Amino acid sequence: MFSGKTTLPNPETFHLMKTKFLLFAILIPAFCLPAFSQEATWKGTCSVHFNGESTLHDFEGDVAAEPFTVTIAGMADPSTATATSTVVVKAAAMDTGNEKRDIEMHKCMEVTTYPEIVVEMDHLPVAATKPEPDGAMPRPTIIPFHMTVMGKEHEVTGKVSDWSYSDEEVAFSVSFPVSLKACGIKPPGVLGVVKVKDEILVKASLKLKKE
Repeated sequence: MFSGKTTLPNPETFHLMKTKFLLFAILIPAFCLPAFSQEATWKGTCSVHFNGESTLHDFEGDVAAEPFTVTIAGMADPSTATATSTVVVKAAAMDTGNEKRDIEMHKCMEVTTYPEIVVEMDHLPVAATKPEPDGAMPRPTIIPFHMTVMGKEHEVTGKVSDWSYSDEEVAFSVSFPVSLKACGIKPPGVLGVVKVKDEILVKASLKLKKE
């Protein structure tokens, strides 16, 4: 039979029990931390659509980027996590569906001298994407990046749309304008009559899959 009395440990025993508990509380998280990676790598694909206007007729085209990866670092604290990636597009692969026009386009972009269009993010912080709540994962509204065209680097901010997220895949689009003049691209004219509007609209559709 229980007497109903509770026997408390003496002060020395209580102090020892408390010390052991504190050590347990400190060490268990330390052993568990390796299970949570501080860095994740996602494989990416990107298809780019571009369109422009001229005094004769509008035009549009497509090009696929080379496969790339995105590295997310500092995942222990999502608020300070960063993204790093380099995306390369072969300029000579840009295609408007019109062979003659494509030849002229590649010529004015000097694709032999400048074969690649390069987009880079170097430890881009989450805060820079101005995320908004959207279910389990905040949705970025913009993505700032560096873009190199014909040897010139440009600071660009793209607007995010078509956002889709799961544990294994992320899909979204990034839209932004490109100034031909700023890039040093001089479109050919026809007898000085046909002129291409300076601003080209670009929409890049990306899919990222966790490795």
